[in-house]
Amino acid sequence: MAGRTRKIVDISTGKIGKQEKLNRKVQEEKLKLDREALEEGAPEWLSQKAAEEYNRVVFEAKKINLYDNLDLPILAIYADCYARYVEAAQCLQRHGSIITVGEKEFVSPFVAIADKLATQILKCSTKLGLSVTDRLKLIVPTKEEKSVNKFLEFLK
Repeated sequence: MAGRTRKIVDISTGKIGKQEKLNRKVQEEKLKLDREALEEGAPEWLSQKAAEEYNRVVFEAKKINLYDNLDLPILAIYADCYARYVEAAQCLQRHGSIITVGEKEFVSPFVAIADKLATQILKCSTKLGLSVTDRLKLIVPTKEEKSVNKFLEFLK
């Protein structure tokens, strides 16, 4: 399907009728899924650090009903990358970013690892709406109703 992606009814700024708005609202409600799998806890294959991050994000996102069960894989990938990034950063702090072998100096492989993980974390966090700027896209703008003067109709 060509064209712009459809916005949710609450943030749509186009002019649609009341019936169309109601129809879209019903369609959107049908798309909402359960959260049980998310709230059961982190997948078993995640490390302890990754599981802590997973549970933290699920707990915080519950306040605004942001995720459902289909978000579990991307959230697990995010948490795993986060835990691995922390490990790489700790190795860089301990050993430094330059490794000396004999008389030669090399960039630590943990620099590249941390860089790749940071990129993956940013991609996942964008999809999950973890940053403020991504969540701002989800905020429902409130339209102020303009008071219509009923006597203006007679002046035309």
